[in-house]
Amino acid sequence: MIIRFLEKNDVVQHDMITSQAFSYSCDIHDKKSALPCEKVLGAFDDDNETLFSDMEIHERECFFGNGFISCAAIGGVAAKPEFRGRGAVKALFARLDEMDYDIAILYPFSEAYYRKLGFDSVSRSVEVTVPFFEFSGIKRNGDAVLYDGKNPGEMLEIYNRCAEKFNLCFKRDNTDEFSDEPYLSQTFTYIYRSNSFASFTVDRGNSIISVKEIFYDSRESLLGILGFLRNYEGNQSNVKFEKLPIDSPILNFISDIHKCDIRIHNGGSAKILNLRSVLNACKYPEKCRGFSIRVDNEALRVSVSGGKKTVEETDGICDVETDIATASKLILGGFSRKDIEYMPNVKINDHDSDFLDSFPPRGAFFTDCF
Repeated sequence: MIIRFLEKNDVVQHDMITSQAFSYSCDIHDKKSALPCEKVLGAFDDDNETLFSDMEIHERECFFGNGFISCAAIGGVAAKPEFRGRGAVKALFARLDEMDYDIAILYPFSEAYYRKLGFDSVSRSVEVTVPFFEFSGIKRNGDAVLYDGKNPGEMLEIYNRCAEKFNLCFKRDNTDEFSDEPYLSQTFTYIYRSNSFASFTVDRGNSIISVKEIFYDSRESLLGILGFLRNYEGNQSNVKFEKLPIDSPILNFISDIHKCDIRIHNGGSAKILNLRSVLNACKYPEKCRGFSIRVDNEALRVSVSGGKKTVEETDGICDVETDIATASKLILGGFSRKDIEYMPNVKINDHDSDFLDSFPPRGAFFTDCF
């Protein structure tokens, strides 16, 4: 089996695989067809001619700690039915492990399947549909402005300023996630006083506003953008927030939660590809002195003193031992001492270790599609 990046002459085979895997119609004779992104990794037969499986790699930067970590956002993992069971997908992810990224992120069709490949859920998200009258305690306002592509710098500044409060939110360098043709696309992004925004569509048939994403930097800006959404209340019955952090304060402003439809989802799964780099990027509590951790066959000691930290190889018995999937969940998602002590696949050799308090929850969350 040969693992390599796809080239222009591989487009037809890529289209065939994705069409079958994701069950959508595709014109394989379309001369204008192109690869979906700059990097598509494929598994070919030994003759380097027949494509068994491929996956898209979207290069991103994620907010993490006090800065950023590099991320491979994985999408479109697919294999032709006749080639499944030959280890092609596993081979693709083995090659991903060798690449120069700090982490990889994906939206799994099965958490159990991807846990075998070293990924684990780093957050849960909530989808909630709320009757508009349950927000009646929030004052309406008309202070929001429709984004139409004329002020991309402001749009990006607002998003990045709000998103940096969450671990793993993607840093955005362009406005591809926002429609600059709202009347054509019928996807609207409204900005409230340069401090919050909501992107949404209107489903008149079902009388619902579907909010794709909502970001804010304060209580006042959250209430402001929610108050603006209430202007649709006379025409639509409900507002659905498609993806919120599971502890979103929006839930606190609903007058009767029993009147809402609430569903919990996997917010995304991740795998640490460079443990040393990620541990070095972490923002540790002031009282943290350091700890040692063994992840599979890699053992590292983190030392923290005077605001400075070092990450070095170590040997012997470590404070904590676990596998890469669980380590990714713990370090990237952030969990309390109680969560860690009761989590499977974690062996704690020193219950006084600072490790247990080194990764407080910071709301791992991301909304980008890939």
